[in-house]
Amino acid sequence: MPDLRPAVRIILAPLQRGANVDERFVHGVARGRVIHIDPRSTSIGQTILHELLHVWHPSWSEARVTKEERKRWKRMSWEQKAAIYKILGAAKIGNSKP
Repeated sequence: MPDLRPAVRIILAPLQRGANVDERFVHGVARGRVIHIDPRSTSIGQTILHELLHVWHPSWSEARVTKEERKRWKRMSWEQKAAIYKILGAAKIGNSKP
């Protein structure tokens, strides 16, 4: 049976630190099936993978997502990494708040 859930939407816009975000630079945020990526990030590919893991596994802790993202990124071929970057072609550029 086909997956009938809506596609993941990616929005590129600078992210602000809020009361619920620590003082480190925030590269991305996943809320439901919407991912916000800060285009000022120097690791956009890894950030997209990280936020996709949050979407795919919402019950995972931040530590588990980070561990899995690092493990997967190291194992990925350049073609797989290019496919992650290709997702940016469909990203919305906007000011939507996460």
